[in-house]
Amino acid sequence: MSDDSISLLEDIRAAVKAHERESIAGFAAAACAGGASSEDVRAALLAGLDDVRGRLMSNSASIPEFLLCIDTVTGGLRELSSVAGEGPAAGATVVIGVVEGDPHDLGKSIIAGVYGACGYRVVDLGNQVPSAEFAKGVVENGAEVLALSAMMSTTMGEMPGIVNEVKERSPGTVVMLGGAPLDRELAIEYGAHGYSESVVTVLEETEAALQNASRA
Repeated sequence: MSDDSISLLEDIRAAVKAHERESIAGFAAAACAGGASSEDVRAALLAGLDDVRGRLMSNSASIPEFLLCIDTVTGGLRELSSVAGEGPAAGATVVIGVVEGDPHDLGKSIIAGVYGACGYRVVDLGNQVPSAEFAKGVVENGAEVLALSAMMSTTMGEMPGIVNEVKERSPGTVVMLGGAPLDRELAIEYGAHGYSESVVTVLEETEAALQNASRA
C-alpha cells in the first residue's frame, strides 16, 4: 500500500468524524487505486465512528453528532460496495425490537444503526412487537443475536417469556436486553446473556456475550 493510500485512509477516518459523507467515495476510490483493500477502507470508516463513540463516552460528543456519524459510515459502506464491486461485509444477524405495549422507538433505532454501521445484518422489527414475533424473527433469520428493549416498567415484564421462548426455539442465539427500567442484575435474572445500558457500550457488551456463549 502506498503512502498516499495510508494518508487517504486517515482522510476517510477524519471525514467520518466531520460527517463529510460526500468526500468518502473519492477518498475510497483513490485509496483502493493506491493498493488499499476494501477491508482497509472499512476499518478506516469504523475507526472514525469509534473515535466519536469514545468521545460520547466522555461526554465530549452529543447523540445528534453520533447519529450523523452513523449515517456517514452507513453511506460510506454503500460507496465502498460500489467502488470495490462487492457487497457489504457479512456479519452476525441481529433481530431487534421493542416489546408490545411500548411505543418508544428512538433508542432502539439508534442501536440498530450502530449495529448496521459496524457490519451486523440488522432485522428491525420496530416497536409494539408481539412477544411471539421475536422468536419467530430469530428463527426465520437465523439470528445470532436478539436485542430486546423496553423503556417502560409496565412492559418489561414481557421480557422473561420472550427470552425463554427464544432459548427454547434457538438455543444458540445470544439475547441482549436494554432500556431505562432495567439494569444488569435484572437482565441476568430475566435470563439474558448480556445487558447494555446505552448505545455507548452496546458493541462491547454484544461482542462479550457472543464470546462467552461460544465458550460455553
